[in-house]
Amino acid sequence: MNGAGPSLQRPHAKGEPPARVAIVSHSAMAGSELAIARLVEGLDPEIFRATVVLPADGPLRESLAARGVESVLLPTAWWVPATHWTSSTFTGQLAGLEERTDRLAEWLRCERIALVHTNTVVTLEGALAAARLGIPHLWHSRGLFDTGFPPPFFSDLEFIFGVVDLLADGVICVSRTVREQTERYCRLAPRHVVYDGFDLAGFLASPTVPRDALLQRLGLDPAVRVVASLGGLQRRKGQLDLVDAFASLAGRIPDLCLVLAGGHNDEEYVRAIVEAIARHGLAGRVSLPGGLSDPVSLLRAAEVVVQPSLSEGFGLGVLEAAAAARPVVATRCGGPEEVLEDGVSGLLVPPADPPALARALDSLLGDPERARRIGEAAARRAASFDTRSTAAAIARIYEATLEAPSGPTTRVVEVRRRLAPLLMREVLFRAGIPPAGS
Repeated sequence: MNGAGPSLQRPHAKGEPPARVAIVSHSAMAGSELAIARLVEGLDPEIFRATVVLPADGPLRESLAARGVESVLLPTAWWVPATHWTSSTFTGQLAGLEERTDRLAEWLRCERIALVHTNTVVTLEGALAAARLGIPHLWHSRGLFDTGFPPPFFSDLEFIFGVVDLLADGVICVSRTVREQTERYCRLAPRHVVYDGFDLAGFLASPTVPRDALLQRLGLDPAVRVVASLGGLQRRKGQLDLVDAFASLAGRIPDLCLVLAGGHNDEEYVRAIVEAIARHGLAGRVSLPGGLSDPVSLLRAAEVVVQPSLSEGFGLGVLEAAAAARPVVATRCGGPEEVLEDGVSGLLVPPADPPALARALDSLLGDPERARRIGEAAARRAASFDTRSTAAAIARIYEATLEAPSGPTTRVVEVRRRLAPLLMREVLFRAGIPPAGS
């Protein structure tokens, strides 16, 4: 199907229908993907009507519906494999890329979508479908490619970023660090830095439970002192380093406990965490409750929050802890150092350095007044990351993309239309997937 999609080549005029925007998500979970919901809420519905494309039903769709945000279910896959995947897992989920692109392109055409915004560079269907229809396309780059991501069997960053560059009218980066990495490879598409917005008032108004009730639910004595880390249990998040750091403090601070809250899909890494807890003799002092529906309750119960990541494009967990006025220890792994000022609104340590994590934790646990000052400064810093500013910045990028001069855009559209199927075949070849019908 090769019909051209709609285009908006001029500023939005009063009385015109809003431009249709499709935001393609790689996940149906409600973690950092909630940035999509916050974005759509902040867009002016008289100028942009956004629909979120989800690969499956799940918590994110429920959250979107509660906020009045349109969504549709259409399958997508990852063309950049997750850190813990085997090559067979990767190729198994990527197979069928052509058919998924066909379905998405047909939906885009029928809905008269004017702009496609792919929420992460690990999903390819939105870029391919947009190129086929001649619709402008934006990538949103939310992470860093390092520390084992992607795995060695599909890790040619020149090729990955080359595809991003060729199929983009712009790349929105969640931090300066992400932009710096992108600019090492991308030369054609404009690169923009837009920090994720944060609904501070709404977040802090979330329903909470009393501290004692929460700790009992987590299997901990209400009298303990709590260090918390919130985020998916995955290798790049560095929870193993935090367990090692905690072990070095546990003997001197017998009432200290650690809560590692977050969902997971990497069973091998979770087993390694459980084995480390047993090896250090920390049974009963480390809680693994999975993802929490009320993270603010845990943040308020914690004396210190830790983000031990090896790589972080932005660091939403850091921002949430800061919003709750918690003192944060985070690693210098990309995004956190753009959110926190070391020694003022948080403490920053090198990644993959458990002794440094332990020293920073110890300094805050041993000096409650300093911890309070840092927490208060963190809350002031968090207030500057507001949803409206983020939505306004992205709306300006949407407008600039849709208002591109018609001459050059027409040539680029035709080149991209011809290039997209070639790039698709190359991706499948590199993944070891035979062409359809072979």
